[in-house]
Amino acid sequence: MKRFKCNPLISAFSAALISTVALYGVTSLNAANAGAYDWLGMNEDPTKFCMADAYLMKGGNKLAQNALNCTANDVEITKVTPVDSNAECNLGQIFTFDADVTVRTNANERWDTTFYLPLTEDSPQVVQGAGLRNCSMILPIPGDSGELADVQLDGDQCGDITKALGPDEYVLTNQPITMLCADADGNNQADFTYCAAWDNIERDNCTYGEDPYAGQIPNNKSKCNCDTFNIDVFIKPAPPVVIKALTNSSPSSRSEPGGTFSYSMSFTNPNTQTSLFIKSLTDEIDIGGEGTFDTSINLWGSPVAVNPNVDGVYLTATNCSLPANGGEILPSGSYSCEFTVHIVDRDLPNDQSAEYYDDLVMLSLEDKNGDVVADGNSCAAIPSSVAGDHCSNEVTVQITNLAPAITVNKTADPTEVMEPGANVEFTVTVDNDAAFWDSPLILTVLNDTDFGDLLTDECIGISTSIALGGTYTCTFTKFIGGDAGDQHSNTVNATAVDDELDGATGSDSAMVDIRDLPSSITLVKTATPTSVLETGDDPNNYSNVSYNFTFSVNASGVDDVTFTTLTDNKFGSLTAGCMVDSKNGNAIAPTALNGFVLEPGDYASCDISKGLQGQFGDPAHVNIATIRGVDEDGQDVDASNDATVEFTPLAPDTDMAFAASMLVVVELTNAGVEDVTLTELTVLGVTVADGNEHPAFTILNSVGGEHAGVAYSPCSIGSVLGYNGSGSEVYNCAFTVELKPGLEDTQPVAFITQGALNGIVVTVEDDDGAEVVNFISAEVNIVE
Repeated sequence: MKRFKCNPLISAFSAALISTVALYGVTSLNAANAGAYDWLGMNEDPTKFCMADAYLMKGGNKLAQNALNCTANDVEITKVTPVDSNAECNLGQIFTFDADVTVRTNANERWDTTFYLPLTEDSPQVVQGAGLRNCSMILPIPGDSGELADVQLDGDQCGDITKALGPDEYVLTNQPITMLCADADGNNQADFTYCAAWDNIERDNCTYGEDPYAGQIPNNKSKCNCDTFNIDVFIKPAPPVVIKALTNSSPSSRSEPGGTFSYSMSFTNPNTQTSLFIKSLTDEIDIGGEGTFDTSINLWGSPVAVNPNVDGVYLTATNCSLPANGGEILPSGSYSCEFTVHIVDRDLPNDQSAEYYDDLVMLSLEDKNGDVVADGNSCAAIPSSVAGDHCSNEVTVQITNLAPAITVNKTADPTEVMEPGANVEFTVTVDNDAAFWDSPLILTVLNDTDFGDLLTDECIGISTSIALGGTYTCTFTKFIGGDAGDQHSNTVNATAVDDELDGATGSDSAMVDIRDLPSSITLVKTATPTSVLETGDDPNNYSNVSYNFTFSVNASGVDDVTFTTLTDNKFGSLTAGCMVDSKNGNAIAPTALNGFVLEPGDYASCDISKGLQGQFGDPAHVNIATIRGVDEDGQDVDASNDATVEFTPLAPDTDMAFAASMLVVVELTNAGVEDVTLTELTVLGVTVADGNEHPAFTILNSVGGEHAGVAYSPCSIGSVLGYNGSGSEVYNCAFTVELKPGLEDTQPVAFITQGALNGIVVTVEDDDGAEVVNFISAEVNIVE
């Protein structure tokens, strides 16, 4: 029932009353806010100015020196009953809950009742600083509860209370309460702290609008009431600090492929009035070390067997178990256990660094109401964590890399070859000596010091994967050559990598000896003629014999031979007289024997004339010649051969020896327009040079000669005849053909055969390489 008083101010406030009644009608339709203004439901900030701050702001500076000293108890809240019987809050946090609030008056009637609830530990009667919103507010709607003590006495927007109608209290139902969760007495029930303000004069001056004019402030510094009492709101327990550590016996590092790590974990319930209930306990292991946890192990589960061939984390031992009474950890009680995990990790980082495992324990906690016990973000590192999960500190362990190993072997077959060389079969093997966690190995390098990259050439196409305990094999053939005494050594270098790209290297060499293939030479000595007339008793009489020495190097050899000497058991050293003038059947410029070189299969010759003495009936003249040389390996070689010459009788009466010499004068005239060069001058194919021999004659060309009173110089091959008319177009020279003794009644010594240029032949050549050949013939006849 609402009561209105008449006074002179009624007409003045009529417009305001009409507006107020309309507003009340709208507000009271919201059943959820019955009895008081719902600041949250009206989308307004529930935080308001505290009572002392509003008192100063509304009263002005004249009140600045006045502090509130709430000693009256005209209006009070006697009971706050949460609608939810399991209501709870986190100590020190602001929370909101719905409750039935009992308001009582100890005076006959009071106007504009207003209740301030602190959001900090300071009382609303304490000045906290103008402009700070550190309180929430309960501002009853006048008469909205429908109870007799809840009335509208002055026509404004704020609730009034009276006990004149019988009861001295009423209840604000389902009132949203925003307050600080506090428990000063430590009984695990929330402390409800408030300060009440009212007006003890009837006047229309209260509104629910924004601060500082919302609600009522004390009329003076003592017209207010502050109190604290327990309400049935459970103080949610504080979370514990979970500690994880390696046990004293456990290392923090293992080498691949891993091993066991033993941990302990523990925590103490920090709450002295309430139990904690542990609902799950897991070990979270970050395999990649990248901030996401890849493996979760239930520490209340059963140990499992380790499979060393499968990477993973295995729980091998645990004494962790669910406590009795649904996992209850009594107030100030503790929980601890130990467990062991085996980490198998065969594939570590490819930079061969250690693999790190960030390991922590995560447990889930609830309070006695079955609600989660939150603690902020201790499990922020685990994306799948939810409220109520609590994580320990991280413990980091590591698995370190072990390098793989290989054995390289290289063999040669055969291990020695005859010079200059032969094909050799090489076999290269690479054994995988790595353990199972690094197998298979991949062969990435197989280089030979002589043959280069074998993987892209000789060994291409062979699989480079080497299984555990397996062997890579490559066989190839190469020609190995060299000189006798050489040693061919080539080394193969191999690299194989494991699954971390960690390399194992090895090398081996193979040796092939080059053995000497002995050289051999031959000598064929022939005499022309093979019989000569006896020389009689005259010690100065000789019969001349031309000896030909043909020497060769065996074609089956490999070394060149350099010839050094030619000796004869009868004539002594013939080295100087052996001017080699034929090689492989072709005439060459006379070359000294000492230092003359023949390759295998080549042959050469020289001719030496010697005078023999002997009587018919004496033993035949047999002389043995020996030629010597040295091959490329420094090995001495020699060969010998003999020749036999018989002595025939010479009749004392009729037989005679005859010899003659012939001076040959050559005159050449250049009839052409170009200079020409004398390139060849031969007699029966023998070049005109002093000492050159023919079986029938010897050429003398050292002094020239005189004919018809004219002296001529020796003939010189290479002489130049000027062009016709130059004055030097005529060239003259002379040489002597000395016939050898022994010419008898035989065929003529002819210097030409009809139709062939084998008499005295002269060849000239111009600067274009064109040749002109002239020849003449001559014949010597002996007539008895």
